[in-house]
Amino acid sequence: MLRNYFKVALRHLLRNKGITFINVAGLAIGMACCILIVLFIRHELGYNNFHARGKEIYRLVYDMKHSDGLVEYGTSTQFAAAPALKRELAGIKESVRVFNAREVVIAAAGEAYRQQNVLFVDQDFFNVFSFPLTAGNPATALKDPYSVVLTESTAKKYFGTVNPVGKALRVQDDYDCIVTGVVKDVPSNSDIDFDILFSFKTILQNAAKTGSNPESSWYAFSNNQTFVTLTPGTTPNSIRGELNGLVERYITPIAKTLGEQFSYQLQPLANMHLKPEGDLAPDEASTKLYLYGVIGLFIILIGCINFMNLVTARGHERAMEVGLRKVMGAERKALIVQFLVESVVICILAFMLAVLLAQLLLPGFNYVTDKTLTIFEPGNVPLLSLLLLLAVVVGLMAGSYPALYLSGFIPVRILKGGAKSAGGRSLFRKVLVVSQFSIAIALIIATVVIYSQLRYMQRKDLGFNKAGLVNFNLNNPKQAGLRPAFKAELERLPFVQSAAYTSMPPGVGFTSVNPVGLEGSKSEDSKLSVIVNADFSYFTNMGVKIAAGRDFDARFPTDSIDAFVINKKAAAILGLKNPVGSRIEWRGGPVPRKGTVIGVVEDFNMQSLRLPIEPMVAMIRPAQARMLMVRLAPGDKQQQVARIGEIWQRMMPAFPFNYRFVESEIGNEYEQEKRTGSLFGAYACLAVFIASMGLFGLAMLVARQRTKEIGIRKVLGASVSSIMTLLSKDFLQLVFIAIFIAAPIAWYAASRWLENFAFPISMPWWAFIAAGGGALLIAFVTISFQAIKAALLNPVRSLRSE
Repeated sequence: MLRNYFKVALRHLLRNKGITFINVAGLAIGMACCILIVLFIRHELGYNNFHARGKEIYRLVYDMKHSDGLVEYGTSTQFAAAPALKRELAGIKESVRVFNAREVVIAAAGEAYRQQNVLFVDQDFFNVFSFPLTAGNPATALKDPYSVVLTESTAKKYFGTVNPVGKALRVQDDYDCIVTGVVKDVPSNSDIDFDILFSFKTILQNAAKTGSNPESSWYAFSNNQTFVTLTPGTTPNSIRGELNGLVERYITPIAKTLGEQFSYQLQPLANMHLKPEGDLAPDEASTKLYLYGVIGLFIILIGCINFMNLVTARGHERAMEVGLRKVMGAERKALIVQFLVESVVICILAFMLAVLLAQLLLPGFNYVTDKTLTIFEPGNVPLLSLLLLLAVVVGLMAGSYPALYLSGFIPVRILKGGAKSAGGRSLFRKVLVVSQFSIAIALIIATVVIYSQLRYMQRKDLGFNKAGLVNFNLNNPKQAGLRPAFKAELERLPFVQSAAYTSMPPGVGFTSVNPVGLEGSKSEDSKLSVIVNADFSYFTNMGVKIAAGRDFDARFPTDSIDAFVINKKAAAILGLKNPVGSRIEWRGGPVPRKGTVIGVVEDFNMQSLRLPIEPMVAMIRPAQARMLMVRLAPGDKQQQVARIGEIWQRMMPAFPFNYRFVESEIGNEYEQEKRTGSLFGAYACLAVFIASMGLFGLAMLVARQRTKEIGIRKVLGASVSSIMTLLSKDFLQLVFIAIFIAAPIAWYAASRWLENFAFPISMPWWAFIAAGGGALLIAFVTISFQAIKAALLNPVRSLRSE
């Protein structure tokens, strides 16, 4: 019996190729989007789940309430925290520090490399985390100072096919490290990413050579994360009191002097990826994941709506078939099964096409999401099987209403020429059309808002001239003596307009935030400010405008030791109405540095426009200003940089040449918005395409149903334009309704998204007009094809069959 259902279903689908194509194509596109999004969501939810002890691992995070009421959430912890936790809290079994050095210079076989993805970790790292070694002993690989473990790819990079264990690497042209192990490459779903692991004791040993101890400071926040495991029976709540006690002993006394309140929390490793700043911080990553899921659901929903609309609209064409089957004794149950089988067959065909479409779309999707997802791999077989089952479920759900509707036809009325069913369908179909166009219009508006904000950020005046600025990193201590000479050499080049050293060029983020206060004020009255260490030409080189007072000037010897230049924001938070001449002090070092404010610069953006302009205090500190920022004249930038590279190689051959264009660095800040805009744009196009396909099919069926009416109207003198209006107006009214539904929803969602930016655009009213007008135009063009075709039909042919 079931075989007969399938034979009848296939015969019917092949007989109606046009409608079958629209149904299969619409569902396939929706399912392809769904497959990609499910792969993405599974990948995101699977972060860090490969660690055997994952449920035991927690990350130390903090929240700090400043004197102005602002709450800061973070994961960078003090070097002193890990040993203190293990030493003083009975519930802590192991503690591991993971310090991100970001980049070091490594030399091997006479070649120097600027190596990124570098971590310094404690000895228990491999005991806590599941990163399997292919060579070396995980228990002892990181036990001693100057030991290093390489990933398999990095080992091949430096040593080829030779076993690297026991070999030496020269680091920072300062010390040698011995390779003690090789670890498998880090999985793509790991938040702890590295190419090289150094023993954390290396940091301590190097510090000891200079007489310092980084574990002695409890208020120095470095790029270090602390992970712990708990003893059996211990939970984060059960040791909360002990954790607070640790804070009271070591951190609160310092925090109080700055008017701050500090606290620690333990975050489960499973939450680390979707809540990167801790469980208490704003949950943007989870929101993004939820948004992707909702969009995928909307796209497949549009495909299902099309299917339901087209099947119900074809009801009168299948009325005679239903009537004859019922007269011949077919029960309603059998008819329902028949129509459900047709629906499931369509969905299975659509799923097969969807898998191929998803594979074709995967490279673009990987670019937009910045992932390396794959479809055809053994690990995805259970997922694809589940999605196939879901396709069957979608078929049953999408076909349920049409099945019930068609099987409800009354035989006597059908055979007398009436194709009405026992219930109203027109309203339901209208609701479906409005729903799918509402989704499409909302996505179009969202895309326009995203690209408008992105365009604004890319074009906004940042308060300095970014054109032609290039950064060169001379951060290594061994380069310190060469910095003045290197700058002097570059300033002799005809295409170098200016050059200046700084600790904080635009586009790299803030690396130093310290307390600053009025001279003689209480410590708790200090305000956190961005500290810029610079040389005398910093602001001139940047093209920053002086609002009051003067810039640093080498002709004034006291500028090197007793002068500050601040921005307007710093003047405001310090309460300085007439800042020039005021005495302030920087409290970020062992001894406060006091000085006079000699100038105030206009506020300028040194970081992403998602973030507000921060108070800034600049001072002359050549030893800490290790980034050379060079302004190049208009011309061939690559040729100019190559000439600078020759000078670098001549003066500093032990260090790999490196440079970064400021404009590119700032542009990279908005990569996330670019990707989000691309994703929304793609989904908006797909939503409009699927909705238009459905509208095309619906218009075709309506035109068929009204063939007799159109013929009579033409015989009575109706024009082509009047018939087009007759067939188009109902559909266009539905699109109008969709516009009024989508607009407030899109306005609310876009407003919430713009709240993430310190410098948001005003809501672009024209986006709503453009989206609505575009939807109407697309709908009109889609409908017009069928309307014109119906209007031009010879009335004799349309009435002959009647």
